[in-house]
Amino acid sequence: MSHDVEIDQFRFYVLPNNTTGSVSIPLTLSPTPTTLASLSLRSDSDCNSTVLLTATVGWLAVTDGTGLEKVNVLFKIWRGTPVAGTLIFSADDSGESGADNRKVTSFAHVDNRSRSSKSPTYFLTAELPDAGSAATVIGPITFTATELER
Repeated sequence: MSHDVEIDQFRFYVLPNNTTGSVSIPLTLSPTPTTLASLSLRSDSDCNSTVLLTATVGWLAVTDGTGLEKVNVLFKIWRGTPVAGTLIFSADDSGESGADNRKVTSFAHVDNRSRSSKSPTYFLTAELPDAGSAATVIGPITFTATELER
């Protein structure tokens, strides 16, 4: 069975200088997420749509001075504002504040939804789920949304 699919919209967010070391964004402790990027889709169509979301984030596990420490970072994508909106994706990654401290985390999610909102906004956030840990987003940050319609 074949389906004709066309790209209705493509939106992206990248840092002005999208390289490692281009930013220094300390992450906050759960349940307060740090917003890294947002994208808004604007469509006149009333049909159902599928949105392919992708993200890549470079981050640094920070030491507290006690030696090697495992640092977990929880990444989330929200439809609508963080916390008050709808959580549609989450994934965690970990690094160690010693040898494995520079990380690049990438992921993709498909938001298959009926068009209840003609202008959804997606937010990419990151947070620290474990008290006593520390991490900083250092770049790059790339967040894309591709809306597909049949």
